[in-house]
Amino acid sequence: MNQEDPTILLQQAIALFQRAEALLEEVNAKVAQLEIPTIVPEWIDKHDAAKIVCKHWKTLDRWRVAEGSSLVEGIHWQHDGGEVVYHAELLKDWYRNRSNPVAHYRAIEHFTRNSSSNQPKKRGRKAS
Repeated sequence: MNQEDPTILLQQAIALFQRAEALLEEVNAKVAQLEIPTIVPEWIDKHDAAKIVCKHWKTLDRWRVAEGSSLVEGIHWQHDGGEVVYHAELLKDWYRNRSNPVAHYRAIEHFTRNSSSNQPKKRGRKAS
């Protein structure tokens, strides 16, 4: 049997443990990134909205201002300062249900009923 110096073996073991610890930290950091939920903003700009409907933003703008358009101000889009922003989820549903307005109307009702601005305010004292 080959007898190696115990000090060298200990140094090699420590180096292996340090490398394993560094790799574990890298893996933990990547897992933590995966676990962060992606928050989709409720209101999006015209470029992101155009990606939803797979059209140019000018086409979306023409649809919005067209006579008898089913894109409703305050529901599907609104003015935000100098630009128009679109409600991401309702725009997706509108595009998906263009031929079925009843289904889209149900989605509008659902979103307006469940929006945070439509929830009752909590009254009374806080529990101590």
